[in-house]
Amino acid sequence: MAPPSPPPVSLRVTVLSLRILTTVFLVITVIILSTNSVTVESQGTALKFHFKDVYAYRYMFSAAIIGLVYAVIQLFFTISELATRIKNPINYQLDFYGDKIISYLLATGSAAGFGVTKDLKVALLALIALHSTDPVDKFFSRGYASASMLLFAFVCLAVLSVLSSYAISKH
Repeated sequence: MAPPSPPPVSLRVTVLSLRILTTVFLVITVIILSTNSVTVESQGTALKFHFKDVYAYRYMFSAAIIGLVYAVIQLFFTISELATRIKNPINYQLDFYGDKIISYLLATGSAAGFGVTKDLKVALLALIALHSTDPVDKFFSRGYASASMLLFAFVCLAVLSVLSSYAISKH
């Protein structure tokens, strides 16, 4: 029996492009979240908030780190496959299951980030009397930005998940 033919070059380039985009979106998410902090002064008291103080942001950060590790590993495999034109049959399984699991992780991380950002912003502004809401707005805008980048990474992985379903059905 002849070995299965490799996927067309255009499909492999599309997969590589999506893997690169996923990695870039996840790196941006990690950078934005890890630098997100604010000091709020209210009634003579300074309160410092960091992303680690919010459990949903921690979850979002963890999802982004796990996704980034997976994306880098998959990027290595994709570049190797593109260079050698040989794909290990085990990689089809890794692509299929890994893309699905990690995409769901990224989707839940993004949803948690959007939800907590909206709820905390309203609650914080209602509880603390501030002279200016600019620092708080900046903190939560970064929360929205990182959740958006995580959502974009999810979309890329969701497309890759469909492509890996197609690839595994052919092999």
